[in-house]
Amino acid sequence: MENPASVPVNDAQRELEQRALRNVRSLVDKLEGADARRGERNVRLVALVLASMVGVAALAALTLWLVRGPVQSHTVTAVPARAGAR
Repeated sequence: MENPASVPVNDAQRELEQRALRNVRSLVDKLEGADARRGERNVRLVALVLASMVGVAALAALTLWLVRGPVQSHTVTAVPARAGAR
């Protein structure tokens, strides 16, 4: 039979171990949450950079079009040379 004096010690030890395991689980959950938030933030940053690049390219194209003006086409027709003219 167990010594009655050691039973509370075992219960106290078990309670401390369980509390430590809960603390470790809580820490792991916090770290996983921080990693997930960091990943989401990185995706948003990449999307923002790409959208900014598209905006800058569109603005540059618009500026170039406004500076150059609309493209005008000219038709050039070649007049054949006369056989007897010099």
